[in-house]
Amino acid sequence: MVNASFTVTDGVSRVRLERDEKLNAIDLPTKTEIIDRLEAYRDDDEVRAVLFESEGDRAFCAGGDLQEVYEMDYQLTPFTEGWDELFTLMHDLGKPTVAKVDGYALGGGFDLALHTDIVVASDDAVLGQPEINLGLVNHFSPPLLHRMVGLRKTLEIMMLGETLSAEEAAEMGLITRCVPADDLDDEVDAILDTLTSKPPRIMKKLKESIYASLEMSPSSGRDHIERIAVESVRVDPDHPEGVDAQLEGREPNWPQ
Repeated sequence: MVNASFTVTDGVSRVRLERDEKLNAIDLPTKTEIIDRLEAYRDDDEVRAVLFESEGDRAFCAGGDLQEVYEMDYQLTPFTEGWDELFTLMHDLGKPTVAKVDGYALGGGFDLALHTDIVVASDDAVLGQPEINLGLVNHFSPPLLHRMVGLRKTLEIMMLGETLSAEEAAEMGLITRCVPADDLDDEVDAILDTLTSKPPRIMKKLKESIYASLEMSPSSGRDHIERIAVESVRVDPDHPEGVDAQLEGREPNWPQ
């Protein structure tokens, strides 16, 4: 049984975790289905952005299903391989991803939010990495955490295993926006409307170049993105359309 639903409306694919009784923990069948869906969305021109959301308001996602770990005699390889594939695919998708976080985002749920491009959380959300309390070394978050919050905060988050409020996470740059719970849906919808109004070809190149630059020195990263920008202006019709639309006072009609 897959504990998620998938819909595409107005250019947005909504991946909705539906396991409220288990705090929307993601089991292996659900994880596999999410990966398969994202693979299909990668080449689907109708999908301009992907939203991760969840059933209920108790938890965005409590991570992986610990019952599965127990049933696999504590063997983590199948468990972790699925997460690795999912997070790599999210970064390589070529389309913006958004996480709508309310309630708990812990462990793999924290990782899922961390690997999305834009994270919007309600002000009552709680985030954290409690794997140390399970006798586990989490290898998904530390590299990204280090870039986002520095060494000291990464060590604090991972070693103490304590939770963070959404406000604390926003101040640290771990989430994009922290909004009142009553405003969460409207805020996310506004962001999705903006994302889907942008040129998809340029959005893909922008996302890919930014993530690629993370593996480079600052000067190499800048040069890499500049090469992408120059080549895009040379071969793509988006820039002339954007300039013409601005000068003519109209909405751009982005080429597919």
